[in-house]
Amino acid sequence: MKRFLLLVVPAAALGAVILFLSTRRESPDSAGHPLPPPRTVDARDVAAYTGMEAHVYRVRTARDVLPGSGLSAAMAPLLIDWSRSDPAPAGSLLVRNVNHGGNPVSGVTVLQAMWIRPRYLREAEFMLVPLGGPEAMSHGQLRFTFEEGGIELLARSADTVGEPEAVNDLVLSWEAWRPPGIDFDVMRGMKDAVFTLSLRAYSGTQRFLEDALGNRGWNVYTLDLPGGSDGARELLFTALVLGDGAARRAIGATLDRADSTWTHAGPDANETARAWRELRAEAKGSPEFDDPLLDMSERTGYQSLVRSCATVALYCVDVAVVRLLERDVPGEGKRPTRPPSLTGDPAWMADLSNAGPAGLLVRAPALIRFLLENPTVIPSEIPAALDEAGLLVREGGNPRRREYAISGLTPWGHRDRLLVK
Repeated sequence: MKRFLLLVVPAAALGAVILFLSTRRESPDSAGHPLPPPRTVDARDVAAYTGMEAHVYRVRTARDVLPGSGLSAAMAPLLIDWSRSDPAPAGSLLVRNVNHGGNPVSGVTVLQAMWIRPRYLREAEFMLVPLGGPEAMSHGQLRFTFEEGGIELLARSADTVGEPEAVNDLVLSWEAWRPPGIDFDVMRGMKDAVFTLSLRAYSGTQRFLEDALGNRGWNVYTLDLPGGSDGARELLFTALVLGDGAARRAIGATLDRADSTWTHAGPDANETARAWRELRAEAKGSPEFDDPLLDMSERTGYQSLVRSCATVALYCVDVAVVRLLERDVPGEGKRPTRPPSLTGDPAWMADLSNAGPAGLLVRAPALIRFLLENPTVIPSEIPAALDEAGLLVREGGNPRRREYAISGLTPWGHRDRLLVK
């Protein structure tokens, strides 16, 4: 396998260098469809949602922003309500900002609070979402499927009869949090201060719909972690804790920078200021875990290679495996793909953020050397690394791999059986 990678990775690395140059995109304004002017969300609405007076928060995807940063409200990361949660194996976690029920065509994002019950967890999966072109340029994310009762929406309507709304899977996606309408740019993301690293949560159906609208399918690999179902629960817990920690630091910094006009202007200034203080206190209300691998306090910047969607998803897997093996959970032949780390950004990476073609070529040898030494920063190399570490379910001598697309088979059945003809 190592010899095979030494032959394949240089070609993938060279291809990645070329693809990096092609990732710069024009503003949506250039297509003749200007974005609406940004609108800062009302602190009282956020406080009502955070204080559980409201269980659903509807925002305009391309318009609503958070104060102090202009970051997209629709991209708000998951948060765990620790005061209402029980992290014990048989307990429940109350997770906020799960993206479910919105209509991406009408430009509405719906964020909801949901109970997550790990004891009903069935499987954990690593997914690659090709972004067009080679699979090396894929989005990486984690998916967790549950038995009935594993996920419960807090929002209920007494006016609804018939089939109850059910959510049976959760997708966790590490992303570059940014203002609405700003496309992600791989080269700009080489400098970790440009984009904020955050973990977004989706129901599986919501994420699949949004990916389908972007002409993206799913390539799904089933994980086989130490301890079986206990390992899957450890991965879920690890990812949620890491995401919550990153979110609280980012949101706290945003609130600290919030313009005074957001909190002190208007006829309801006192009420708004009170809501702002409550939000700041809430952002700091998380427990401390005696494990440096779960500490995200110094890792808030998205970085296109070291802290990308795929590499941080893999980091979650590796951390979970390390924690399981440290507890002597049965896992013969299983190991992390590498020692977990999200730090160590070489200076030349940041220089790439503003480099033109000539500057890129000058730094290409360093980039290729880094890719050879760290092949899993290329998303398409991650499944092979997981398999070599004994962390994938195998069928017929190969890792189990499922392909889903809106044009045919989806995780919930074939499209023709799901839609009215």
